[in-house]
Amino acid sequence: MEAEGVEIISSTSSAPSQFVHEANGIYAVVPITSKFKAKDGVFQVEGSLIAISTDGGQNWTFVDSTGKDQTELKKVIPSLDKLKLPPEKEPVKVTN
Repeated sequence: MEAEGVEIISSTSSAPSQFVHEANGIYAVVPITSKFKAKDGVFQVEGSLIAISTDGGQNWTFVDSTGKDQTELKKVIPSLDKLKLPPEKEPVKVTN
């Protein structure tokens, strides 16, 4: 992104939801709001992370699902169908 002149200004997460417990781990959806500075201005993007724990919640790995191909995500996260990811939203320009 930096090579294209895009810089992350901030990223804020909300409380996780939709916990799915499976034999191989725990999965949850974490909503995020990020602001990016680009040559055309500052944009806000709403998206989500998929939180994954394979040790009962002691440690977590996060996968950014924003703008990702659902078919590709399913290859990495077999339980994806059990999670209801929020619909994709277009970035919103917040300043010039």
